[in-house]
Amino acid sequence: MLFQTVLISAWALQSLAYPAYEAAFWGGEPITFPPPLANAGSILIPDAAHPYIPPGPLDQRGPCPGLNTMANHGYLPRNGIVSSADIINGAQEAFNVDYNFSVALASFALLSRGNVLLDLVSLGLESPLVPPLPGNLDGIPGGLGKHGRFEGDVSMTRQDYALGDNIHFQPDMYDNLLTYVANYSDGNIVTEAVFEQYRYARFEDSYLRNPNLTFHSGRHGFGYGEAGFTLNFFPNAKEGNLTVPVMNSFFRNETFPEGWYRRATPFTFAGVITAAGQIEAPHPVPAGAKNSSGVYVTDPTSASGICGLYANLASQNVPAILLNTTGTLLQNVNTLIGGVYKIFEPFGCAMVLPTGPAGV
Repeated sequence: MLFQTVLISAWALQSLAYPAYEAAFWGGEPITFPPPLANAGSILIPDAAHPYIPPGPLDQRGPCPGLNTMANHGYLPRNGIVSSADIINGAQEAFNVDYNFSVALASFALLSRGNVLLDLVSLGLESPLVPPLPGNLDGIPGGLGKHGRFEGDVSMTRQDYALGDNIHFQPDMYDNLLTYVANYSDGNIVTEAVFEQYRYARFEDSYLRNPNLTFHSGRHGFGYGEAGFTLNFFPNAKEGNLTVPVMNSFFRNETFPEGWYRRATPFTFAGVITAAGQIEAPHPVPAGAKNSSGVYVTDPTSASGICGLYANLASQNVPAILLNTTGTLLQNVNTLIGGVYKIFEPFGCAMVLPTGPAGV
């Protein structure tokens, strides 16, 4: 009872800064996932209802070109403040992402960097439209662009947080990627071999220059998964292969290419895992992080594999304090924990609960 009294008092103070929050506190709705969209196959994206409009100065964009592209075309709210349902529906419609994969992506985004009670997260950095949880339980939600948890080191087109701009597209890094297309492909078709070499080069660069390199199993999986995502979601289904002009459109301009057709069948998390493993196979990289002495310490064997990836993401990168809540807030936390678990349960992983620190 004491906890609830303190919680309400703290929330009342916050509502002075965020007037809309008071209504959410007294009448918040439990999160429910929308049903799967009917698969329409390989359709032209964008349609007439989703023209490209460049983001305005107050619109939030972050480190993920796919999410940014969806927002630029209105498959996500154009202001970059999105709900779990927005991500679930948008990912299915725009890229034909598998339903359970979409649910897990949305759930982890909310748990790691959003406001679970209001069901909102910023694609970029902090926003007054995504206020803190009651009692400031986890500090100000930083958005998907805040370093750690969701965003991390060894990106393909963003700098490591310790080395520079980890949010915005870096043309020089992308130009470097294109040299790998020239050297390991024909200069136009972007093959798996390109990412096999480029992803390893990106790790080597971070290993040499980043004194705070953090590449634990969750980020390790995300890092190689983003290359697998690029190879499997960005190609024009009418062409089959990923070409440089198409990749340019997504990375440089964050817009769907003209005449672009999405993939015909939903792509599952298992498919991304397979693609990521194939990209890493020629140059295996152990998950781990540098310690205070600058020595790269690999993760223990128990933290490896798909279940280790799951434990790092859903346990260590989600604040444990979320479990010490009540009512609709706790109900939403549990719903989202289950949403993340959807894609790991088929691999025999035991469900994990949040154990991470708050306010980081």
